[in-house]
Amino acid sequence: MIVSETFLQKTRSAFGLNEYEVKTWTALLSRNESTAGELAEISSVPRSRVYDILESLTSKGFVIKVKGSPIKYKSITPEEALEAAKKNAVKGAEKESKRFEKVKSLSEFKELEKLFKKGHVKLQEDIAGVIKGRSNIDSQLISLVGNAKDSITIMTTKEGAFRKAEKLGQELKKAKKRGVSVKLAAPVESVDELPADIKKLAETRKHDGKKARFIMADNQALFILNDDQKVHENYDMGIWVNSEFLTNGFRHFFENSWKGMSEL
Repeated sequence: MIVSETFLQKTRSAFGLNEYEVKTWTALLSRNESTAGELAEISSVPRSRVYDILESLTSKGFVIKVKGSPIKYKSITPEEALEAAKKNAVKGAEKESKRFEKVKSLSEFKELEKLFKKGHVKLQEDIAGVIKGRSNIDSQLISLVGNAKDSITIMTTKEGAFRKAEKLGQELKKAKKRGVSVKLAAPVESVDELPADIKKLAETRKHDGKKARFIMADNQALFILNDDQKVHENYDMGIWVNSEFLTNGFRHFFENSWKGMSEL
């Protein structure tokens, strides 16, 4: 059997097989039914390995073992093999997921939690910090909203409102249940331009001024320095501030502006 290395590599990748498995399987496909010895000859797989490889292909559902003397192996259709590969992938993912669940009980995982808590305490002692990258900004926003006890104020863009609904939706729901006041201002013409979750969770108003992006949660604030339409998310940047004096002063200016905004 002569097939190109490129063909074998692509088939191997597509079906999740190793080098010897793909060679043995494609050799069997060309014969439909064959013995291990015959497959070793036409596939260039060492005879000492071909038996183990065929057992592996059988367990994966790519090959049918036919009893007899000698034992023969029968191929299934490529379409059936693809279905088998899909089932194997699901089983593998489930197994991997269960393995990750067991990680929680490891002593190393508990040590990681201790490291995080120490770092979080240190962060709360700081007064300010620069945060780079939207994913890191989102993580800090989740922390701010998750720890808010009295009020959350959000000034954002239309696109930012949808990101907040996606990233902060669950934490905003929890905050609302805790009795936290949530206000959101965005440059939109009607409430229909906002995500459904935001409409349910926040008091919303339209602002006609310059674009601005910030969140205040109790005595902390996160000010975003970039226009989200002009910067890649990896280069987005924010300044986090933990200052009751500054946040209360800024909130006073916002509340005065809030009074002049149109309700949505």
